[in-house]
Amino acid sequence: MKFLFSGLLLLCLMPGLAIGASDEQVSRLKTEKKCQKCDLQYTDWQNMDLSGVQASGAFFLKSKMRGVKLAGSQLVWSNLESAELIEADLSRADMTGADLRQADLTRANLTRGYLYGANLSGAKASEANFTDAFLKGANLSDTDLRGCNFKGANLERAVLTNALLGGAIWTDGRTCAPESKGGCR
Repeated sequence: MKFLFSGLLLLCLMPGLAIGASDEQVSRLKTEKKCQKCDLQYTDWQNMDLSGVQASGAFFLKSKMRGVKLAGSQLVWSNLESAELIEADLSRADMTGADLRQADLTRANLTRGYLYGANLSGAKASEANFTDAFLKGANLSDTDLRGCNFKGANLERAVLTNALLGGAIWTDGRTCAPESKGGCR
């Protein structure tokens, strides 16, 4: 029993590898930048450059991705629920239908990101940059969006129920009042 616990602990501490992920899938994503529908939950990708990666349908549940570079990546229908994406570069990434519930996107760069129908419910995204992002039909309910930049973003049919928007720069360039909740006031 002691050996099993030690082995699991060691496995969880190895960068880029954890329970649910295989060495082969992690290696493929790092070297080939392709891993469609891979199970990469609980993995560590902090500060890695994965720009242009093709990982649609991948499962990154609770992964550590602080400072990761995913600019121009294909993450369509990927599961990034509860992932740590603080200061991540997701500019120009296609995240159509992505699951970002409870994710931490604090100060993330989502400039010109494509998040059509993405679910960011309950996410922390304060001070994130959504300039010119496509958020049509996205679920932003209960999301902390204080201080975000939405200038030029498409928020048509986006759900903003209980979203905190104090100090955010709205699509038309105006700054939302500190008490803005569910819409820019």
